[in-house]
Amino acid sequence: MKDAPTVSSQSTKNNQLEQVHYNTEGTNVLPLSAAAQRARILDYLQNHRALTTLQARHLLNVMHPAARVMELRDGGYKIITKWRKDADSEGRLHRVAEYVLFAGGEV
Repeated sequence: MKDAPTVSSQSTKNNQLEQVHYNTEGTNVLPLSAAAQRARILDYLQNHRALTTLQARHLLNVMHPAARVMELRDGGYKIITKWRKDADSEGRLHRVAEYVLFAGGEV
């Protein structure tokens, strides 16, 4: 995922990946199911290794990333949580989670 979040067609452990859909103007319309959100987070982590709560919300349209990461962990992915300070769009600092996928990804 370089610019816009996309979902690959490869299957996850539960074969629940969904494709990104496009509206008539050709812009991304991201599926909101938990499975699609998990797929976006996993794809991002596989390509960037780390993802913060604010990034997940802003870039991937995942409003509750902690739940999706927990589900990925339950599915066998080794993801750790680090805590850091990060600024929101208004420049205010927040203590946020940074999720890091271990090399290889799966336990």
